[in-house]
Formats: sequence, C-alpha cells, structure tokens
Amino acid sequence: MATTHIGIGFSQEIDNEIAARNAAFAAKTQLNQDRIDFVLVLSTIHYDPKITLPIINRILSKSKVIGTSTAGIILADSIETRGIAILTITSDTIKFGIGSIQNIEDITIREEGMLLGGNSIADFGKMARQVFLYFIDSHTANNSLFLRGLQEVLGSLFPIVSAGSSDDFHYRNSFQIFQDQILKRSAVGVVLGGHTGVGIGGRHGWRPLGKPRIINKVEGNIIRTIDGKKASSIYEEYFGQEVEELRAHHLGRMSILYPLGIYIERSQEYLLRNAIDIRPDGSIVCQGDVPEEAEVHIMIGNKDACKQAATEAAEEAHQNLSGKEAKLIIVLEGMARLKLLGRMASSEIQKIREVFGPKIPIIGMYSNGQVFPFQAVERIKKPFFQNQSIVVLALS
Repeated sequence: MATTHIGIGFSQEIDNEIAARNAAFAAKTQLNQDRIDFVLVLSTIHYDPKITLPIINRILSKSKVIGTSTAGIILADSIETRGIAILTITSDTIKFGIGSIQNIEDITIREEGMLLGGNSIADFGKMARQVFLYFIDSHTANNSLFLRGLQEVLGSLFPIVSAGSSDDFHYRNSFQIFQDQILKRSAVGVVLGGHTGVGIGGRHGWRPLGKPRIINKVEGNIIRTIDGKKASSIYEEYFGQEVEELRAHHLGRMSILYPLGIYIERSQEYLLRNAIDIRPDGSIVCQGDVPEEAEVHIMIGNKDACKQAATEAAEEAHQNLSGKEAKLIIVLEGMARLKLLGRMASSEIQKIREVFGPKIPIIGMYSNGQVFPFQAVERIKKPFFQNQSIVVLALS
C-alpha cells in the first residue's frame, strides 16, 4: 500500500546544539521510518546554522535537505518567533528534486532563475511534476525577473510558490540551506511531483488608502514618477518626514506595513510591492516589477482582513485538491502580518485548520516576499511575486 509519512520537530532551546538535536530527533521519531526522502529546515536567526546544520544532517542522514532563515515559525498549534522547525517526509507517492543557485547577481538574475529550475528538474528526473517550492535571499533586487527565468524552464502556468528568506526586520542575517551548505545571496528549491495532489491558495487582504494615482515612468522595478511627480511623493503626502527613515534604513517598517498596491483592472485585484529603497531623486525601488500606466495606492492591512484572507487562501487550496484529503499544509506568510496581528497571529492558522480539519500537520514561516498563482487576467492564473500575502500549499 502506497503511503506518505510526515514528521515535524521543533525546539526553542537556547543552546544551539541542544535545539538542533531535539528538533531533528523529534522529526525523525514522529516520522518513524528508516528512510527519509526530504527535509525542510526553518530556523530563526537566534541559531548559528554552522553549528546546527551538521547536527541535523548527522541525525537525518542521506536526505535531500533545503531550508531558510525566517522571522517566525508557524506550527499547527502555535506561532514561534524563536526556534528551529524541521519537516521530514517519506513517501511512496511524492517524489522530490532539489536544486540551488549561489551568489545571485542582479545583472544576470533571470538566467540564474533558469539555472535553479534546470538544476532542480535534473535532480527530480522525468516523472510528472506538480509544484515548485523555493526560498530566495530577499535582498535580491528584482524577484520578478528571477521568477520569469524559472518560468522559462518550468512553464509560464506551472504552479510555483516561494518565500523570501527573512530575519525579523534586521535585513542582514538571512540565509539559505542546501544539503550541508549554508548559503547567502542564493536560492534553493524543490520540485514535488509523482502521484500526489497539490492545492495552492493565496491572498493578502490589504486595502487601498486614498485616491488612485497613476505610475507614469518605470524602469523595471524602479518607479520614477507618479502623477507626474517624483514617486516618493505618494509616501511623503501621507507620512511626511517619516519617509527619511525609509531612505536611511532601506526596507524600513513603514514600507513593510504600508506597501504599494498595483491595481490589476482585469482581475480587480492588487499586486503588493514593498518599497525597498527611496533614492535621492525620489525614485522608489520595489522588490518586483511594476507596470507603467498602472493605478497605484498605498495599502493598509487590518486584523479582520488578514483572518479573512487566511480563510480564503485555505478554501482555495482545499478546493484545488478536488476532494482529496490533505496530508500536509505548508504556510508561507509575509512578516508584516505577524507584526500586524501580534498575539492574534495564530488565529490565521486556526482558520486554516477549520478548513482542512484539526489533525492536519502544518508547518510554515514568515517571509519577506511570496510567490503564488494569481489571477491577473480573466480565467488564467499564473505565478506572480507578491508581498504581505498568506500562501497555503496543501499536499495530498
């Protein structure tokens, strides 16, 4: 009988070695299998991966391992801002192919997306592919171009989900994991396929502030002018001198909590873009591409809208399983949602459990940037880069 076994281990012990050992042993014990096919490691930056990763690999030997740093860990019964979480999978039906690309350069980022896709497919083989999950350094200047490179290899409509490595607004300590390597400015990914069902749902729930404005001039991911004025005027009119904080610290909290919303008329939805820098000339540098002549707003979130978005994302993922029972839920969330919800953050996960049932294994992370299939044109969904979203990936 074909089976899939899931193990999830977690530890928030202060000592690096104890935390790594406890999380790995818990994941292996819960799995209760001699063979381990795939391992996902999520770690907050309180832990040194140079210490923890060798311990994890020793306990979970001969496995395909990827991982990333995160601002917070999502579990079925709690949200943790400190700890190491480890997912282990052994399956007769789900197949895995992993890949990595190191030292991403902005000038060749599209080609490097193609390389990651190619490396992962080469490891996966010729079986049926169902979804690609990847983690990328969120300092990457234009994640949309990296995604475009992936799509050239995997297909423009192929399901892709992603999260940007994060470190809770510090923006200097994030990392990626591939087998026994700790990487910087890199991306790691896994192709999942074989005889398995996949359901994906994503929402953000952010709402527009004020009147619509028009983006006049764009160069890739850099907005030059809005309504004929320097792009930064959209923030200056709302926040005044606080805009200087964004200039001084780049990726400031203001841009995370108040992203730009690019209105997609045909779907009546908004693509969210974090402003990662405001240049001296007033240009806004975004994490992803921005279309010229698009309508733009400053966006704001609230707790009720976040919880409703979680419900809608879970319902979409559940519906996409076409009646199959989920064996595992992976949740990828924008870290602004954690800041916004605070102690109520676990209510989003409760909404997911209400859709899938109380016993479903759940693991996830808070990230800086997400990718998921988004309906940008009528009846067609293809992967887009977003910010501040919640993504639910269900495997059956």
